[in-house]
Amino acid sequence: MLRKIYTVFDNVRTGAIVIALGWMVVLCFTQVILRYFAWTVLRPFVWGDEVLRLTSVWVAFLAASVGVREGAHLNLDYFLTKVFKPKSFLIAKKVILIVSMAVMCILIHQGILQTQVNIINHLQTIRQISLAWFMAAIPIGCFFIFIEFLLIFIYGRHPFARFQPAADKPAAAQPSNEQPPADLPSAKV
Repeated sequence: MLRKIYTVFDNVRTGAIVIALGWMVVLCFTQVILRYFAWTVLRPFVWGDEVLRLTSVWVAFLAASVGVREGAHLNLDYFLTKVFKPKSFLIAKKVILIVSMAVMCILIHQGILQTQVNIINHLQTIRQISLAWFMAAIPIGCFFIFIEFLLIFIYGRHPFARFQPAADKPAAAQPSNEQPPADLPSAKV
């Protein structure tokens, strides 16, 4: 059941990232063509740069949650393995996850407030579009990140990550059974 719910959750997020990124590529390409390779009659869209900047906020916040799922963000595991024993390491990781989730809750709350404040504000170049559409990326993106941290907190590692580490233990405590890739020579000491 959780896998089905998460699949819908992930498909919505991935679809939004693909649509926003595709829109950015098409708009940016069009802007470049109109700016440098067009006749003198054609001009770049006045609103293009502003919309590109604001759409990149959506892509950044949504893609950050994918980075949390895959463990692609900077983490303190190496430092923690040097400072803490294995049992304390797991406790420290749980504390870091709790702090991270608390920060996401604060950002969700503040993002909602900023979105509400900006409902009456409009883009400088397109007066019909509210700035709130772009500010909504903050609470929505942080909500997605919160869900990813929550899954890691509950299961110890992300249950739906594409790359699954051997275990959530300090690197020093894990036995190394990895072989070098076939195309690389193995170093024997």
